[in-house]
Amino acid sequence: MPKRNLTTVSSLGAVSCVVLPLLIGCTGVMSGDPNSNGQMTPGGLVPGATGGGGGTSSTGGAGPTGAGTAGTGPISQSSKPEVDVMTIRRLNRTQYTNTLRSLLGTKQDPGSKFPPDDLSFGFDNIGEALSLQPLHIELFESSADAVLTELFALPASDPNRSKVLSCDAQTGGHACVVSTVSAFAEKAFRRPVTDAEIAPFVTLAESHGTTGTGASDGLKLALKGVLLSPHFLFKVELDASPTAKDVHKLTAYELATRLSYYLWSNMPDAALSASAKSGELLTDAGLTSQITRMLADPQAQALVTEFAAQWLNIRRVAAVKPDPTTYPTFSADLATAMQTETSMLFSELLGQGRPLTELLTANYSFVNSTLATFYGMAPPAGSGFTKVQLAGSHRTGFLTGGSFLTMTSNPTRTSPVKRGKWVLEQLLCSPPPPPPAGANIAALDGGTPQSMRAKLEQHRAKEPCHTCHSLMDPIGLAFENFDGVGAYRTSDQYGAIDATGTLNTANGPVNFNGADQLIPIVSNDPRMAPCAASKVLTYAVGRGFTVDDAIALQNVLAATDKSGQGVRGLIGSVALSESFRSRRAVGE
Repeated sequence: MPKRNLTTVSSLGAVSCVVLPLLIGCTGVMSGDPNSNGQMTPGGLVPGATGGGGGTSSTGGAGPTGAGTAGTGPISQSSKPEVDVMTIRRLNRTQYTNTLRSLLGTKQDPGSKFPPDDLSFGFDNIGEALSLQPLHIELFESSADAVLTELFALPASDPNRSKVLSCDAQTGGHACVVSTVSAFAEKAFRRPVTDAEIAPFVTLAESHGTTGTGASDGLKLALKGVLLSPHFLFKVELDASPTAKDVHKLTAYELATRLSYYLWSNMPDAALSASAKSGELLTDAGLTSQITRMLADPQAQALVTEFAAQWLNIRRVAAVKPDPTTYPTFSADLATAMQTETSMLFSELLGQGRPLTELLTANYSFVNSTLATFYGMAPPAGSGFTKVQLAGSHRTGFLTGGSFLTMTSNPTRTSPVKRGKWVLEQLLCSPPPPPPAGANIAALDGGTPQSMRAKLEQHRAKEPCHTCHSLMDPIGLAFENFDGVGAYRTSDQYGAIDATGTLNTANGPVNFNGADQLIPIVSNDPRMAPCAASKVLTYAVGRGFTVDDAIALQNVLAATDKSGQGVRGLIGSVALSESFRSRRAVGE
């Protein structure tokens, strides 16, 4: 990163002197007193080991919640500790935008100007992947300028202004600066602050003058410093020592931050902060109460737009480009409707506490006139989405919906390989081995014209290809009654569709004919529930969980079954788990 001139007495130089040394150091673990409510003394950023990995798992299908039974499924017996090492986590683009909006009342979308956050284990909120580049620092700075300029331009009567600027710095003097900076930093840092912590920001403000416009400009500069602090940009959690191996509970404020960014992708609200302040959040009853309240809040839709959208790859539908000659009925409106259908299905499972298996077996869905017409159903009245029954539509749950079928296809044809691989990876956490060197899947698009089944049979006959494709192809071929954009068909240019196959399960090989017979097999596979639990834990905690995390998975699934609340219970059980409520600095 090019050096900045810090000798110039300028706004940029002053802020940089306060926060850049901290930002540059945010690459490892942080030390401090874990009983200090998350406060950290200067110099507390200590380079250290980054967090551990992992990111796949297994699934069980059938407990009373549909989330599986904790004692079933091929969970590894050589388990990692329930609480493992974590690296410090930067706010991702969505979290950053939501936090600024809650903090300042702005409607700006600063996160949209940032480069996409890197994915790890399928999600964009994993600590080890959320690096801090020079471009990020520049964009954090310009974003802080933009939202604060907007704030200070608001009239004194505006509630967004008075929420932050409760006194007039031009006339209120030192007391006004201290109270404003202290209150703002406490909300921004998501914990109490000390006089020593805010002193540099107060000094920064008063260096521009204590009266007139200088006082106002100085206060704006101090608030900018808060927004550039690692305590705002990162979710800071402390250990007594960066080399300690012991597991310890998060402080109440650290737990509140984890919970709010898990359920809402946003900062804690006043009620959650109050629960942290009283210590009630550290009790099972207090935490359960907050989980219940927060899941009932509209902000919990973030679990759909962030968690489900990434787990189920809903976002990918917007990026696919089916060939318009091959699929002339496909349109941007149809793609959006497909995404909305899947989002509303997951929202229903979450909101109503429906079984996890219903993600695949639901006999209902949500359609508007565009999607209903495409599915060959009677369009609902009005322009919005309506819950409809799927009887007679050849569709059941997510795997026969347009979003899955379209995103796992090629521009001019279906891709049984992609469809089968997706089910194995995302629903069963049993990815096939990587393709051997020199594998040429592109050959499926050339040669003698014949059905996809015939081409795959020839491909599987080659010894290097047999192992992987014998796992993927039978699953993918079950969906051949749906074309490359999800339209139902009984034949293609090569004749009648053959969607038969055999799937090797824990109970031996099972024959099926078509998606309607395959779906119950997958939904009852003992790998499904642990797989889903690993996905939720990964997203919630911000590090990868795998089948090696047997203790964590078993405990979460047992609690989920006990709750009787299906997907909703799974979300809550993760937040109540030891993996979520504790941390360690160094692994075994």
